[in-house]
Amino acid sequence: MEYKLNKPLLKKVLKEKKISYAKLAEMLTEQGQDITERGIKFWFADEKNKPEIAKAKLICEMLDIPVNDLIIQDIFQIAPVQNVEAADEPAENTVYVPFFKDGVVSAGFGAENGDLGDPDMLPFKPEDLRIMFNVSPKARIGIIPCFGNSMEPTIMESDLVVFCHDGQEAIEGAIYVCRYDNELLVKRFKKRPYFALISDNKDYEPIEIAEDLNIEILGRVVGSYSINSKRF
Repeated sequence: MEYKLNKPLLKKVLKEKKISYAKLAEMLTEQGQDITERGIKFWFADEKNKPEIAKAKLICEMLDIPVNDLIIQDIFQIAPVQNVEAADEPAENTVYVPFFKDGVVSAGFGAENGDLGDPDMLPFKPEDLRIMFNVSPKARIGIIPCFGNSMEPTIMESDLVVFCHDGQEAIEGAIYVCRYDNELLVKRFKKRPYFALISDNKDYEPIEIAEDLNIEILGRVVGSYSINSKRF
């Protein structure tokens, strides 16, 4: 499985628990996952380096780290493609967007358990994506239901939120689908003078974040999809 290791979080937990790389190697080896201190240092030597998924899950278990916090999955790579073959329209005229129907994102106080579940694939015409959401048909986009009213009037409860993972640094004032403290949220990002998650509904207080190491950005919101679509 393709994934990204949350290395800043792992370093932080190891420091808090006073566990050295050598000790972590010893703990893993005792559990049947042989590795040396040098092997663990290799994980941190380059951004692309990481342990096998079995080791990463064992680390979560041993250090009491939520799996979704340490093991960051590429939700666009794990989207199933078998549904595409059953489509009626020719593939060249259709873009299939993963719809995470079981992964409700909260525009409120947070949707517990950040598990997105297995997506369905929704067909779109390329020109519709451009017109409705101003995104390229080749963009890495996804759709997720919205629960709660904290982002009203921008995003209404029960809207389908369309988000794009472009790999860019978070933009001040933009709206993002993110995972924080094992909860899925849709919030506006405030970066100055402190980092906070902002609701457009003024009845909700900002969520101040001491540090953003544990925030996983799934994508920037490019619109909402309901009976009437909106473009941001």
